[in-house]
Amino acid sequence: MAGYGLVLAGGGGKGAYQLGAWKALKEMDVRFDAIVGTSIGSINGALIAADEYEKAVDMWKNVSINKGIKISSELPDPENLFSKKNWSTLFREFVKKGGIDASPLKDFISQYVDEEKVRSSMVEFGVIAVQLSQPGGKYELFLEDIPEGKLVDYLMASASVPFANNIGPEGEKYLDGGAYDNIPVMSLKKRGYNRLIIVDISNIKGVGHNPDILNSQITYIRPYDMDELKGTFDFDSATIERRIQLGYLDTKKAFSQLLGRIYYFMPRTFRSMVIKYGADTVLQLEELAYALDVDLMHIYTAESFILATKEAFIAYRKEKEAAEAKEVPIEETETKERELPAFITKIKEKQESKESEPSFLRTTLKKRFASKDPLEDYPDAVALLDNYII
Repeated sequence: MAGYGLVLAGGGGKGAYQLGAWKALKEMDVRFDAIVGTSIGSINGALIAADEYEKAVDMWKNVSINKGIKISSELPDPENLFSKKNWSTLFREFVKKGGIDASPLKDFISQYVDEEKVRSSMVEFGVIAVQLSQPGGKYELFLEDIPEGKLVDYLMASASVPFANNIGPEGEKYLDGGAYDNIPVMSLKKRGYNRLIIVDISNIKGVGHNPDILNSQITYIRPYDMDELKGTFDFDSATIERRIQLGYLDTKKAFSQLLGRIYYFMPRTFRSMVIKYGADTVLQLEELAYALDVDLMHIYTAESFILATKEAFIAYRKEKEAAEAKEVPIEETETKERELPAFITKIKEKQESKESEPSFLRTTLKKRFASKDPLEDYPDAVALLDNYII
């Protein structure tokens, strides 16, 4: 059977998710005839094309901001480049030198990307980068467009850090490929690839993105909630490990080796839950568990999932009752809203930060707590938890 075309989106440090996806795809013996990537997706794509999995693991274990940029003074927050704590330092650097020196990034990536292996792999490989130095400059660059010995330069061009200097091919200026097409499906469609795997790590699409996937066989891999991947420039080790694990689990789910809309279950487990409780109840239960911050990074049995959700729900009810006992009567003040339990405050902050369409929780939690219990929209799940004996 012919291999797949692999499309890797850009997203900075979120790219560790693609490493987890690759791990799962390797376990399933999925092979690729073509790969195209944007930004960090292009760097991951070069490693995948060369079949350098161990190098990719080592790269992600050792990645850090100070290996990607060189600045005159130490960053207050060295694990998140564009943290507010770093703004004044970065501004001074920009004024002093006209930008951030990103030359260390090329040195770091050069340790891991073997251009000869990429070119000899028989995988059709391309990157997306926005060429600024020439009118009508190219956006899509495949190996035949890239001069010998310059692959890493063009990977850097695709992954241009905002306000970065000393990055990309000498004498040319490029903008991060995500500005044009962060999910470059059509780059492979135009080359005749119709059986595609997309690994998406960002809500950004790009001004040139064309979502035309008519009559295509698409396997789309992305987190249930992009917020689970944290910030683009977060590079702390715990976050990277979490991203890798999420990518692995979501890829297994995309190929039906795990099931569940939000959480992860073995197929037989999930189907038995649907048969026993009904599809709508199981869906409500997953949404309720997610709202209550039940651990996502776990493959559950039916019993362990229901018990974990019930324990979180009991804790929520106790906090709610405690908060209600301390409430100030509404008529005593016109401005003070009733105190929200810590659980509800946490849910509210989480839901309001989302970039997707408004969900039930996000809209109802904008109302005062006294008006309605925000979990009333999950009656079947609540009934299941109330009747489930621990």
